[in-house]
Amino acid sequence: MSNEIIGLIGIVVLLILICSRVWIGAALAIVGFFGLLIMSGSSQAFSTLGTAPYMNIDNYTITAIPMFTLMGMVIAETSIGKGLYEAAYRFLGRKNGGVASATVVASGLMGAITGSDNVSCVIMSKLALPELKRFKYNDGLATASVAAGAPLAIIIPPSMAFIMYGMLTEQSVGKLFMAGLIPGAILVSVFVLAISISCNRNKTLGPKGDKFTLKEKMNALVGVLPTIILFLLVLGGIYFGICTTTEAGAIGALGAIIIAGVTKQLSAKKMYTILRATVVAVGFVIFMIAGTFIFIKFITLSHVPLALTELIIGMEVNRFIVLLAVAIMYLVLGMIMPHIPMMILTVPLLFPAMTALGFDPIWFGCFVVMMMALGAISPPIGMDVFIVAGISKVPVLEIYKGMIPFLIADVAVIILICVFPQIVTFLPSLM
Repeated sequence: MSNEIIGLIGIVVLLILICSRVWIGAALAIVGFFGLLIMSGSSQAFSTLGTAPYMNIDNYTITAIPMFTLMGMVIAETSIGKGLYEAAYRFLGRKNGGVASATVVASGLMGAITGSDNVSCVIMSKLALPELKRFKYNDGLATASVAAGAPLAIIIPPSMAFIMYGMLTEQSVGKLFMAGLIPGAILVSVFVLAISISCNRNKTLGPKGDKFTLKEKMNALVGVLPTIILFLLVLGGIYFGICTTTEAGAIGALGAIIIAGVTKQLSAKKMYTILRATVVAVGFVIFMIAGTFIFIKFITLSHVPLALTELIIGMEVNRFIVLLAVAIMYLVLGMIMPHIPMMILTVPLLFPAMTALGFDPIWFGCFVVMMMALGAISPPIGMDVFIVAGISKVPVLEIYKGMIPFLIADVAVIILICVFPQIVTFLPSLM
């Protein structure tokens, strides 16, 4: 049996294990170890099992993960997110569909801080849905605005998906963060435009919210100014080369703790809860990374990525046809798999082929993340849609009806970055 066949069997077994709810890190390690055992013998398998996790976890880049996770947990466990939503609501709420627009903008800001679409989904459901119901918004539009805004968390930096992509492909995480900034801002703007058009055509979908004076708006803005400054310091430090990604994460985490402490939102009990949740989340990710590099060693020795690259190049089809096939694959996988496992499974296989076809590695990273974000809200089983449905008790079909303008907007922005890749590569090219 050839190594390529063993590699393909390993991928199938990995999928079966993951679908059987085996821990992802364990599934990766098991498949990688036994694959190496079959192909290279016990010496190579045990050597990789003992050295690969340590050699790859002993990586400065990985220290960014606990820093940004801690920053996100502080935001999630305090009322800082409520302040962001309140500020967005006061500025946008008076327009038709304004409360839904405020929800999307606040989700973008929340995602920029937490880096997790699931966390953003839960927080914004609790904050925004009561307000949307108070103004008698259409259930479909109300819940869709929350679900559509959640995946912005993995596009707008800091993003765990970008950190993982950078580790798997040895690309600059700082450049990947910058790559997601403009597409993320465009996506927020297009979502707001889609809401405005829908609600102006049918005013019953999203009535106007409360009216606020300029003073009330400024008061809300002043309340979130420290958080916005913190966000700008984190990204500005990375962009201008003042600090590394890890150092920026540490600044963000410390800044979030200081803001929560000064505003008297951080008790000893709450800090314990935050630290415990951070340790659990980071432990899960680190365990997954350890298994990842055992699996990558196996899949590399199997020559499956090389064979796939040669097959794709040998087909002699337009590279955008290949990109379309990759997009469809990520769309389907995005509906059923969490982002990081999906990236671990696919990027090592596809990255050599896509770069060989001439796609910029930073651009391809942004494209992958945006496709995963689209998959998380796409029918029939977009994960973020089901989270919102569970919290709101609104039927999934009703949410998908309200999701149509957001899906159109999402696809339009993805097409835009394909036609004009400079949207993604402009900021990274200046670093």
